[in-house]
Amino acid sequence: MSINRWKLLSMPVVLLGVAAPMLVNCGSNIPGAGGLEVPDAVKEAADAAGGCDEFARGDIKALSFKGDAKADGKVKAFLQASYDINKVTVEMENGLIASCSELGKNLGMSAGDLKAEAGGGKGAEKVCGAVAAKIQSVMKANADAKLAVEFDPPKCYADVDGMAQCLDQCGSPIEPGKLEASCEGGEISGKCDAQCKGKCTVDAGAQCNGTCKASCSGKCEANFKGTCGGKCDGKCDGKQTSGACAGTCEGKCDAKAEGTCGGTCEGSCSATCEMKAAANCQGSCSGGCSAQVKEPKCSGDFKPPQVDPSCQQTCANRAAASAKCDPANVRITANGKVNSDINKLIAALNKSLPTIVKLQMGAGPKLKVGAEAVVRGADGLIQASSELGGKALACIKAGAEATTRATSSIDVNVKASVSVSASASGKVGGS
Repeated sequence: MSINRWKLLSMPVVLLGVAAPMLVNCGSNIPGAGGLEVPDAVKEAADAAGGCDEFARGDIKALSFKGDAKADGKVKAFLQASYDINKVTVEMENGLIASCSELGKNLGMSAGDLKAEAGGGKGAEKVCGAVAAKIQSVMKANADAKLAVEFDPPKCYADVDGMAQCLDQCGSPIEPGKLEASCEGGEISGKCDAQCKGKCTVDAGAQCNGTCKASCSGKCEANFKGTCGGKCDGKCDGKQTSGACAGTCEGKCDAKAEGTCGGTCEGSCSATCEMKAAANCQGSCSGGCSAQVKEPKCSGDFKPPQVDPSCQQTCANRAAASAKCDPANVRITANGKVNSDINKLIAALNKSLPTIVKLQMGAGPKLKVGAEAVVRGADGLIQASSELGGKALACIKAGAEATTRATSSIDVNVKASVSVSASASGKVGGS
């Protein structure tokens, strides 16, 4: 298995097994699971100070600390990073609840079983846990069917504009002309209103006329496996009438494809679709634009040269909160005695699992790393900013405490997403 590709075949425990190390590596330093705590120096320094209502409201700009302007900027950048991480953590849980609810609804579950409020990950845990149990019951009832699941980890991007604004606020702006060179191990992409000279990538569900590694609804020109209502150039396990395959096709499907396409898709792709450069790119352009790229993002580590190291660290942590990840490319096929219940399950998983896996392998771990780094940075910030007064110390403590709670919530959300993907991959054969 290569580092950048996860392949799971016939699966009672394989997916859960490979997911578990990720949880060990990313989730051990949290309250109750290894002990990530607000540093003692932060607690002690803020004991005698008042509260920080501005942080709770997200009104960081309203804060004004006495003393050095550079230290003031660093504290505010820290607080904004803390606030953003907490806000995104709640949004993440709401998104996971919505994705699990959509999956459950398509499997016939009641609205009552799929309703919960976000809070510390417990809402996602409730809904996704119920959906995981439903999937397991479907698989147990169809023990002669075998599923094969394959997916690629999602690609995540740092918000370049947000990073630049953070560095400005911290008092260490990016030097002119250093933008492109700042994206290490990746490339800059974004909206191109002129000629896209490289590659155009459109989001899942958009009109696709390019490479689709996931499920294609339309025409798949190569490496197809799924239900084909058109001509099947390959193996068809159902009746063929006038050249049309009424069952599962392995090969090439000329029309009405519903299934995994590893080649060119003309229609809709359930994951991102990569197309050749065009004058009119309705998605994200990478590899060059004849005009300035709008809303630029970096698919690697955004590390501008010649910026203050502490500002770089704080803003990188904040960028973790604003990072956007593509849905994972998920490919699901079935063998054995496949009936309408299994086909219904596959269709529901193809629709919802890419977003669930995106949180499990992309957004969740990335946000967790940023949150833990923010908490660890609070101790040094206290020591460097003690001259700013009690208000600054109280605000740093408030940000560190809130972000510590966020790490626990992120961990619960990731485990909830794992419960669904693990149930989708296991015990189909009753083992």
